[in-house]
Amino acid sequence: MAEYLLATRLEQLREQIAARTETAAAAPWTDRLPELAARSLDGDATGAVIA
Repeated sequence: MAEYLLATRLEQLREQIAARTETAAAAPWTDRLPELAARSLDGDATGAVIA
């Protein structure tokens, strides 16, 4: 019984992750630029370069 419940829950989580991935991928990155540019940098991140 526990194995069945675990398998069912894992399948639910996989479906949720797939749905989120599809939703996130639907918006082109250029549409997100204003949102990303509006975010303030943390004090620790100021001056850091992320490559």
